[in-house]
Amino acid sequence: MVGIPRMETNKSFFSQNKAYILVGLGFVALTYWYFWLASIFDINYVYHFILRIFQGDISGQLEPLESMSKYQQMEAGIFGPRYDTIAPEIIRAFEERQSLLPYVFAVEFVVFTIAFFVFGRKKAKIEHPKDTVLVYSLFQRFVILLNIVLMVYLFITGFSITFGNITGGGSVARFMRWTHEVVGLSWIPIWLILTIIAFKDHKLFKRKRGTFWNKIFLRGTYKPMYRINYLAYVAFGFLLVLSGFLIWYIFPTRENYVEVIQFRRLMLFVHFMGSAIISFFIFETIYSYVISVKGYLPGVITGRLPREYLEQLRPDVLEEMEQEDK
Repeated sequence: MVGIPRMETNKSFFSQNKAYILVGLGFVALTYWYFWLASIFDINYVYHFILRIFQGDISGQLEPLESMSKYQQMEAGIFGPRYDTIAPEIIRAFEERQSLLPYVFAVEFVVFTIAFFVFGRKKAKIEHPKDTVLVYSLFQRFVILLNIVLMVYLFITGFSITFGNITGGGSVARFMRWTHEVVGLSWIPIWLILTIIAFKDHKLFKRKRGTFWNKIFLRGTYKPMYRINYLAYVAFGFLLVLSGFLIWYIFPTRENYVEVIQFRRLMLFVHFMGSAIISFFIFETIYSYVISVKGYLPGVITGRLPREYLEQLRPDVLEEMEQEDK
């Protein structure tokens, strides 16, 4: 039986948790840079606004109207509460930062390209290509591939909406916005299903044995960076699902404009931030699974992988499958 290599007990805490530590430090640096150096909205106001939301008030009007001047009351009645706290950040992203988007993706592309040339590409030595094993069921392949297609389309249309000058106005922009909302709503159950079936190596997770359960839940265990990618998909995917649904569901009208517009601005910011962060982990997942390891994508499409591929690159999956056959 092919087993999972045992972790050396003499490894230091940093070496065993290097991926988590480095990603955590990166998030601390990114958070500090964005919220305290690059962002222009009122962080203190947003913090108290979020606290008020949990109390059931989504208006964003933290200061009593009676204590405000008539001009301030008029301004709040036209633009909504504290227009200067969140809305300028959205406008700045739309007007000022859209030219930076190609550079952001270019940097990420360069990083992964350097990693590819430095670390190379993992490739299993296959001498018996016909000796294959069914690893992914039809249901699992459908969910994984549909998730990929939907996320690609959501990224394209989402950034085209945010950075509108790239696509211009007219029917193209309207079509992208309409389809983005429709596809986004259809992605919610796919995100939830993939989150559940990929929750595979937690100590509290005990999958029942049997053919049916093997067709539902993915096999194997996560390496540290893969687990981080999964957790990022769950966490920031949840922010995208929640904020996207609320943006679609809560639409400002003449009657409720003042009560909901500030909440909608906040959700727009959360949605944009979540999509920007999750994109890095999605690209890292694509690199780790598809580019740096030869043979993964055909396996997801067909559902079958050579036994030698599993022995050399995914022994955890093969061991689990052998235990299931006992």
